[in-house]
Amino acid sequence: DDSARYEPTYRYSKEIFDFLEYEIGVAYPWQNYKQVPLHDFLYAGMENTGATFFSNEYVVDSIGFNDRNYVNVNAHELAHQWFGNMVTETSGVHHWLHEGFATYYALLSERFLFGDDHFYWKLYESALSLEQQDLGGNNTALLNPESTSLTFYEKGAWTLFMLKELVGEQLFKTAVKAYLVENRFKNVSTTDFLGQIEKSGEFDLDAFADVWLRSDDFPIDRALDVLTQKSVFINEYLMIDCDPINSKCAEQLRFPISDQAKIKIISQVPDLIEEVDFNNNWKVRQAIALNLNKISPELKPYYESLLDDPSYITKEAALYNLWINFPDDRPHYLNKMSNVFGLNDLNVRMLWLVLHLNTVDYQVDKKEEVFNELIDYTSVASNVSVRIRAFSYLIMLNACDEQCMSNLKQAKDHHNWQLVKFAKDELAKLEKE
Repeated sequence: DDSARYEPTYRYSKEIFDFLEYEIGVAYPWQNYKQVPLHDFLYAGMENTGATFFSNEYVVDSIGFNDRNYVNVNAHELAHQWFGNMVTETSGVHHWLHEGFATYYALLSERFLFGDDHFYWKLYESALSLEQQDLGGNNTALLNPESTSLTFYEKGAWTLFMLKELVGEQLFKTAVKAYLVENRFKNVSTTDFLGQIEKSGEFDLDAFADVWLRSDDFPIDRALDVLTQKSVFINEYLMIDCDPINSKCAEQLRFPISDQAKIKIISQVPDLIEEVDFNNNWKVRQAIALNLNKISPELKPYYESLLDDPSYITKEAALYNLWINFPDDRPHYLNKMSNVFGLNDLNVRMLWLVLHLNTVDYQVDKKEEVFNELIDYTSVASNVSVRIRAFSYLIMLNACDEQCMSNLKQAKDHHNWQLVKFAKDELAKLEKE
């Protein structure tokens, strides 16, 4: 029922629009604005002047909103109406003026909606991704037109965050507004933006540019220093370490610490889970579902309650682990979850079909119907994410029959590169066997 997906999909759209106008200080520059979800779209989102196209993977119900929502993509693409459409780069050297700004203002939008802890957590995750890129030897400078998307988007956002820290919020906002107003409907370079900062506050940004714009490396130590100075939440998270023998993680798990800190403990030492830990919110409970694979009889009733949580990712993990741990109760779990389909990739439904096929004495007369449903999900009528999941399960089960193979070969000619790559890779593996 698409009507049940309307509000969760577009949730906070007006708040984001109003916030960006206020934060940027320049009114939305076009006559109207449209948002269009597209079937099998190649990207999460793509801005056009006055409109955003986005993947229908983000068309979700109220439960799916918790697992995969449009909020960040929504804010990112809307920010491009100013940064990219109203002012446009002169060349790829200055591509960060599009993607870095859109990423940063999307983060500010999320900060407005979800608070400081959420904002600093997203910056922390971003910093770790950039550090991994550096360690992998793929680090690039922000002014390199051949840079990675991670550099343009995340390092660009970090550069703006650090620039605001350097010059102060008010000067930063004044300079951004002047940059947009003076260059309205023109092409711009990095010098145009930095020049406004220097003009507004008599700053010499050459040293800053050396570190953040011209260097290949991401200054992870400097980034973490700023985060720990500004966020008690990040400090608390970094202090949690369950590796030492004398670790106090068992006690800390029951302290009034952040959800992320609890999730860190659960991921490191899932054996610490006790009945009381199921009293947390759905995010922490999801960590239990994803990390506690061996379920004791004492924890069984508490673990079973995860099947009712407002998260399809939690439901999927809980169903699988309960099915594995308690064979005698498999029919009960399958009956309970028989009408749950999950996210747009049908994560819960697909698992249910596979578990049904592998529960030998369960609904024997429906095995063929269940198998055919799984095969049908490999056809061109299904979303790319559904097809990939169905193909993966059937290949894993060594059950990719003639129809499945025909659909897999056809998938090589699809317009979506992810499906094409998947199909070619899987066919190559099958040919070797």
